[in-house]
Amino acid sequence: MSLDIALSLILTLLFLSYLGLHLFALKGIKVLVARQQETSEDKPPISVIVAARNEEAMIGKCLQSLVQQDYPKNAYEVIVVDDRSDDGTAAIVKNYALSYPFVSLAPITHLDSDLPPKKNALHEGIRRSGFDILAFTDADCVVPPQWLASIAREFLPDTGVVAGYSPIEQQFPASMKKRWGNFFVRYLEVKNSFGAAAGIGLRRAYLCTGRNLSYRKSIFTQVDGFEKIKNSISGDDDLFLQLVQKETQWNIRYMLSPQSYVETAPPASLRAFINQRKRHFSAGKFYPGRMKVVFATVHAFNALSFLTIFVSPAIGAAAVAAKLLVDGWTISRGAALFGDRKLVRSLVPLEIASVLYNSFIGPLGVFGTFVWKESKT
Repeated sequence: MSLDIALSLILTLLFLSYLGLHLFALKGIKVLVARQQETSEDKPPISVIVAARNEEAMIGKCLQSLVQQDYPKNAYEVIVVDDRSDDGTAAIVKNYALSYPFVSLAPITHLDSDLPPKKNALHEGIRRSGFDILAFTDADCVVPPQWLASIAREFLPDTGVVAGYSPIEQQFPASMKKRWGNFFVRYLEVKNSFGAAAGIGLRRAYLCTGRNLSYRKSIFTQVDGFEKIKNSISGDDDLFLQLVQKETQWNIRYMLSPQSYVETAPPASLRAFINQRKRHFSAGKFYPGRMKVVFATVHAFNALSFLTIFVSPAIGAAAVAAKLLVDGWTISRGAALFGDRKLVRSLVPLEIASVLYNSFIGPLGVFGTFVWKESKT
């Protein structure tokens, strides 16, 4: 068998798998959109938990957005867990607590558990929470005024977890390099969120972001908290979501309303971006085997399609063209779903950058080390 024939067969099989996964994703989004018709009118009490470490530059903006929620002030509390900060984070939170009685500070002065730092901080916030529904965001995020109301609408009696979209803040820096960097991280967020929403629509939840996540405290107790996923420094969001999907019968929902989007600032530098993404990829080591196979298939097709261009240009070009057609189909749907249609115009360079990103940064997250809040792992 010639090399061209072998490459054609392998790429055809991989493409059919790639196409099938995208068709399933589109089906998941269709189901998810249909489910949006079912909402609750209740205003259940909610405990908002924010883990913070050395966040004096951002925690004030985060708290300001939380105290300005269009939600009954007697129906929610805000708990900021100060995880051993040595800056002014605690002082800022205390000042807010003086004006807003529903804001409180939960200080952690030292680690006294075998949980990774962020999971330990979240566990402490959950332990102190007074309500069953818990909502989580990060200290460097700003939530919209309707955030809690949007979460409440999703909590039907059989709902256990509600995930949401967290777009990267759109910035227009003077440097073209930084502008494209911002464009690229927004593209990655749309791709990841499209997959996360589709998985939830198919009742095969595998991904979410802790910047916009809520679940019942009773579920946290039911699955034994973070105990079964404590070996990963990351994963307080996606690994926990997978645990709920596997071990409980609770329904999982995904918010699609723009009023629920929690915006976050992009990484401050290329180094910060790489370190952040290595941490995100690191949780993949603990994903179920079938999910690793899915990701391996996708990345193998992407990488092999581009590499084949250097060996057999005609076959490689055909594979890349087929891939980009499928990507354009699904990305246009995702960009429309999350209100960022401009991304579709630059699909080709963004997707090429995405393939390179997954090929080089992904393995570093699985096999390399990274730093999280001054903690190296």
